[in-house]
Amino acid sequence: MFSTVTGKNLWASTLSKLLSRKGSPIDATLEAYIKSINSYNASQPNVEMLDAIRRYNHTIVDSLNTIQPLKGRRILDIGASPHGYALERCLTLGAAEYVGIGLDIHDEFDLVTTSGNARLTYMNAESLEFSDNEFESIVTMSTFEHIGNVGKALSEFRRVLKPGGCILISFEPLWTCSYGHHLHHLGEISRLVPDWAHLMWSKTEMYEHLHSCWPDNAPISVEDACTWIYDGDALNRKGIVEMRQILSDCQMHIEWIIPMLDESRSEEQLALAREKTGLSREDLMTKGLSVLIYKH
Repeated sequence: MFSTVTGKNLWASTLSKLLSRKGSPIDATLEAYIKSINSYNASQPNVEMLDAIRRYNHTIVDSLNTIQPLKGRRILDIGASPHGYALERCLTLGAAEYVGIGLDIHDEFDLVTTSGNARLTYMNAESLEFSDNEFESIVTMSTFEHIGNVGKALSEFRRVLKPGGCILISFEPLWTCSYGHHLHHLGEISRLVPDWAHLMWSKTEMYEHLHSCWPDNAPISVEDACTWIYDGDALNRKGIVEMRQILSDCQMHIEWIIPMLDESRSEEQLALAREKTGLSREDLMTKGLSVLIYKH
């Protein structure tokens, strides 16, 4: 799921109005904080998308809690939602401290509640500003397809994670899946890109195809769409084979790597993609990965 962040400054403004301030950081009950998120989501035109992202965050945090209970622990969230969706769930489950970092977080935010403390802050996953062995668990959602140097990020995870701690990674779409171009955040317009076309066409070929059918009221231009796919720095363009190799080289114990399978796709397009890329059917139909890693 692509977590498009909109209205970050509006969120910060709304939050400060909804929660009573007692100086800085914000001091509030967890219940009040959750109500502020409810109010913010309900006020937005894209409420359905925000609620879906929120549910996804809760599901992954719940999975982490099943693997390694969060109660009394320090949790690091890589690529955190600026809206606090994982934050609220971690504190609800009893985490002593939650720290969420990401490049979409432009206004640092601290929360002190009777349930636990939390912080959202701007930071690059490849250069974590924490001491060694600070956290007992790390979670990251819908982020690994965006990190430029995944190996360096994993090295940083290993450094800041305490021995015995775990890392839960969940992300999609992989570059080599049918919609690895990541235009699905634009909605139905992404269907104008045939399955796996970004792997088989050049930028010029993609432009020519999209230019012939791109609607006038599209949220971005054809030029911007092609730049996003082929040149922009928001995607790392790492396919399934490379990503598996990077994970296997992380110098930590991989408990499991579970492929997330894509929905049914055009068999004709799949055959063309297999011929063009040399990848197997299984690899091309893997849309993402769920990974559990331990530091021993």
